[in-house]
Amino acid sequence: MNVLVTGGSGTIGGYVLRELLRAGHEATCFSRTAPRVKGVRFITGDVTNIEDIEKACDGHDAIIHLAAVPGPGRATIEKMLHVNVVATGLVLEAAVKSGISKVVFASSGAASGFSFQTKELFPQYLPLDEDHLCEPHDDYGLSKLLAEITCRRYTDAFGLQTICLRINHNWYVDREGAEVAVLSGWAQSLSVEELWVQRYRKCLQDAEGNWPKPGPPRPRNLLWAVTDARDAAQAFRRAVENDTIQHDVFQIVSSDTCSLTETGQLVARYFPQVQLKSQFVGFESLLSHERATKRLGYEPQYTWRDSDFADWLTNASSS
Repeated sequence: MNVLVTGGSGTIGGYVLRELLRAGHEATCFSRTAPRVKGVRFITGDVTNIEDIEKACDGHDAIIHLAAVPGPGRATIEKMLHVNVVATGLVLEAAVKSGISKVVFASSGAASGFSFQTKELFPQYLPLDEDHLCEPHDDYGLSKLLAEITCRRYTDAFGLQTICLRINHNWYVDREGAEVAVLSGWAQSLSVEELWVQRYRKCLQDAEGNWPKPGPPRPRNLLWAVTDARDAAQAFRRAVENDTIQHDVFQIVSSDTCSLTETGQLVARYFPQVQLKSQFVGFESLLSHERATKRLGYEPQYTWRDSDFADWLTNASSS
């Protein structure tokens, strides 16, 4: 399959491009800057320009749409909605006009509301799944939810296959992948170690003090969700290979939390009145990926607890 990847030069883009190549697909990166992955075709262009997108679509079988403003506080509300919602509509429109039958959209756990918000929210039940009420509390989460709705509209109106993946808090914890990620997108001013200190070690400390903006959401606000970027890439590959789902939204998340406290203790402390649909064992995630497992075959293969980051954290703590 020949796959066009918008925003393939971003932080998660390198993982997705490498996953596609390893699976035997051809990949083209459509972006304003060249990707850091060898073996892929590069087409320069602007995702907000319909003519650029239509030209890039030529000869491709499917689109993975990653290009976006990657979080709140990184753009005005006008630009956020234009890039994350309007441009998604342009990608879908270009797919229809070009005869491409499948678009996989990179959504976010922020669409549910549990991510970057500053107020303390309480889920209706746990584990959180795709049927839970979505109440985004920032412009980024709103933009992702609106883009999901736009995908559904194109499926209903034109029969375009659209799969939306709600990625929950990507972590780049393998050094090889992290070295590519820090050359890309929002992370390109950081070293691997700076990324791990500023984003991941801080989340593990669960500090109550000043939180960087833009920066990682507070662990409690995202229900301590984390996704290894290699697993996120697996999800995109499985979605683009799927020929049976017309439209659906899937949560993509690791099987464990980003916390050093066991999940049962987190629930007892922070959500004692919340309905539990199942009991939590060990560090089990508060978010469910059951739908993605059943319909996409997605199974998390990695945990940050056994990673290059974890090894670095142990050595840094002992030195």
